[in-house]
Amino acid sequence: MPPLPISLLRWNFLLFASTLLFVSEIARADSLAVVDPLPPGPFAVGCSNVEQDFSRLQPGETAKDYWEGTPANGRERYVTQILADPADALVINVNVPDDRELFVNRATQQVPFALLVCYPTPADTPRADYALPGGNSVPHMQRGAQAPLWADASMRWPAIVFSPGLAGSPLSSDYIVALTVLASYGYVVVSTFPGDPRFADIHIDNLSDLFYAALHFPTYVEMQAIRPLSSAKALDFLLAHPHYRDHVDAGRIAGFGASLGGETLLLQAGAKLTITVGLSSKQVVADPRLKAIVGYVPYFGLPIFPAFGRDQKGLDDMTVPFLGIAGFDDTTAPLGPIAQGVLRLQASRELVALEGVGHFFDFPSAPDIFTWSLTFIAAHALDDRNARARFARMVSVRGGGDDRLLIDYTAPAALDTGQHDAIEYYNASLNHYFMTTEPAEAAMLDAGVIVPGWKRTGFQFKAWTIDSGVGVAACRFFGTPVIGPNTHFFSINAAECAKLRADPRWTFEGLAFDEEAPLADDCPVGRIPVMRLYNNGMGGDANHRFVTSHSEAHAMAFQGWLLEGAVFCAPP
Repeated sequence: MPPLPISLLRWNFLLFASTLLFVSEIARADSLAVVDPLPPGPFAVGCSNVEQDFSRLQPGETAKDYWEGTPANGRERYVTQILADPADALVINVNVPDDRELFVNRATQQVPFALLVCYPTPADTPRADYALPGGNSVPHMQRGAQAPLWADASMRWPAIVFSPGLAGSPLSSDYIVALTVLASYGYVVVSTFPGDPRFADIHIDNLSDLFYAALHFPTYVEMQAIRPLSSAKALDFLLAHPHYRDHVDAGRIAGFGASLGGETLLLQAGAKLTITVGLSSKQVVADPRLKAIVGYVPYFGLPIFPAFGRDQKGLDDMTVPFLGIAGFDDTTAPLGPIAQGVLRLQASRELVALEGVGHFFDFPSAPDIFTWSLTFIAAHALDDRNARARFARMVSVRGGGDDRLLIDYTAPAALDTGQHDAIEYYNASLNHYFMTTEPAEAAMLDAGVIVPGWKRTGFQFKAWTIDSGVGVAACRFFGTPVIGPNTHFFSINAAECAKLRADPRWTFEGLAFDEEAPLADDCPVGRIPVMRLYNNGMGGDANHRFVTSHSEAHAMAFQGWLLEGAVFCAPP
């Protein structure tokens, strides 16, 4: 794993200082740093059959007890027991592996899971909503053996795997509202009814009770491990079912998880779960179909008991893009462990925090939550390049709650013709950064033989090739031996290039790549600003760094580096 982009020692300071600096000097110059909330989704939403027979409820019971799988008097309760039309509802069976480290009670068993699927449907659909106890409803629900009515039956729609929080269900609390909102933007959304109390006697209010958790630890591990198995199986079912398989794009799938659901989706994508009180960890499943994951108040464990092994090392090899939206006042899913985990991720990684928000869905922040989430999913799961550029520049959403960008890095998309990656390296002995767009030079640095000591930082951005005909050629300089600085420098500014070419302390090495130039620190739509920082001669030698990450630029400024502004406008 490359070194963490922002050291954890600097994290606590960054966490609080960023509340003042989250709109940096760079962001204020960027016309797309603060964005308007997305308008309502353009589609009506229909959902699969979850009709229930409420006459089966015993005195003192509620439907919610069955949705969430809450047992009573030693009797298991689950939503399948009150389905009025089980033959036409969506139910899967999950085969639990014979792994006693993960599954203390359910190994080798087959466990049923009910599903809810919601999708874009015509605005004039004749199907009625299905009213639920408590005031919510399932929109335009299918009855009997009815097939889905699609807004456009010729399309293959992208999908979102939805994972509720601990002891939650797609019908409980605000989850049906969130699920409906996501589907209204043109996604097929599938969610299990996890039924967590079937596997472990643990609740949100005792998650922070370490003594209680230790006593129930084996079943707690089992409950956490069964969740990603069922989530992956639900996706299998969706892609194979005759009602959905020809209408879902298997190459454009994202995940949205709330609380423990955020952990579930990372585990589904291959993260390692903490399985012992000694903080050893183990992979449960590795599902490469998730192209992006959003976690709302995501559960990453507690400061002394992280969810993904010691120091969250179970996330080290994760390359799925992840967006975490956390609450500053959340004690159930505190910011510290989330930040520690997000900093270990290898691909695009973002952490946004909501001021004054604890472990609940904050309705005033709903426009912020869905704007961040849907832009991120479009950027990474749909490979929308303009959305990727917008997301890389986002710092805040207008109106709504008070959202603060804490950690950000948007990795470049796959290369198009006439493009290459500018890869960043760091040399600890020199305390210097360097970037290259030359594959042979990158291979030499990776080998560490001819010029040892250079390691990839995990940051890079795109540039055009010299022969692309796009943008302005970047001059590459190196300090002249003996009289010049031991560093490289890049510029597309004609005056800077001319000045350095006339300075004997600098040696011109040629043209390295092409980039478009910003205008007053601002870039056009569809481009990502690349910010230049200068170490101000600290350590006795000059060095410059080029980054697209606001949080990394802030971290360098805290160390005494000078922000020199946006110098390139890079393709996403």
